[in-house]
Amino acid sequence: MRRYLLLFGLFFLLVFFLSLSHGAVPVDLFHPDELSRRILLEVRLPRVLLAALSGASLSLAGLYFQYVMQNPLADSFTTGASASAALGAVLALLFFGETWVLPSALFLAFLGLVAVLRIASLRGRLLPVTMLLAGIVVNTFASASISLLKFLAQESVASLVFWLMGGFQNATYLRCAGLAAILFGACFYGLYRAPALDLTAFDDETARASGVPLYRLRRELLFLGALLTAVTVSFSGIIGFVGLIVPHLLRLAGFLRAEMLLPLSLLFGASFLVLADLLSRVLLSQGQELPVGVLTSALGGLFFLYLLVKRRRELYELV
Repeated sequence: MRRYLLLFGLFFLLVFFLSLSHGAVPVDLFHPDELSRRILLEVRLPRVLLAALSGASLSLAGLYFQYVMQNPLADSFTTGASASAALGAVLALLFFGETWVLPSALFLAFLGLVAVLRIASLRGRLLPVTMLLAGIVVNTFASASISLLKFLAQESVASLVFWLMGGFQNATYLRCAGLAAILFGACFYGLYRAPALDLTAFDDETARASGVPLYRLRRELLFLGALLTAVTVSFSGIIGFVGLIVPHLLRLAGFLRAEMLLPLSLLFGASFLVLADLLSRVLLSQGQELPVGVLTSALGGLFFLYLLVKRRRELYELV
């Protein structure tokens, strides 16, 4: 395990420093001048830190949702949690002020997840296909509501578009510290509950027979996933499919136990989103930026299609 953690950690450091040094204005990390130092410390470092923390948070949230719903296609985007959180943030910005962005995002993210779980449950059993359809419904409703709010508040359209496309332009060290604290607590809980998480991966009967408090565990995981999603969306907007791609690729690579899957998801998710943010800053010419949420949604959509085609027989049998 230490070997894999070291390899993933080295890869993250490589991507991290590469992202710090490249962008619209190249920065020499070893011999920066005064302008480069200000760009590095005041703009680029908090941005890259927030991208790393957001990637780790979304990966962990997606992993928790997959444990709760027993479905590898679940994440904060496909369950509608991201769009619900963004709707809460937009409502708070328009009617209550920036102070209420995080509580409003958390409340609606949790409300959307509860709706998805209620719709997808039948006699205590979660139906994977129904869960996906319910997530699409919640996602569509939240996105349509945001579009309506954009139309009604045309003077604030520029700020609202941020919640639909995602990005790290508003990164600050304070936001990074807050997200890091929540991420640390959520990860610590997951590692503490790792044996129980492994048992839930089999079936409910096996987990209950082994003494796992399944109902309470799922509520706690659901809350942590919603909290991570809401905070990330409040700071970075909607960034889709990270929580779907990262855990699934790790499982395909053979990392199945929770004690390995959790820390590797954090490192890989952080590396993935830092790299996506770097690409969003360098793909377009003349200093223009491609919204990172657009890039991850394009990659995630293709990956989601691949998973649906690959697993369609299994999903059909589970209906």
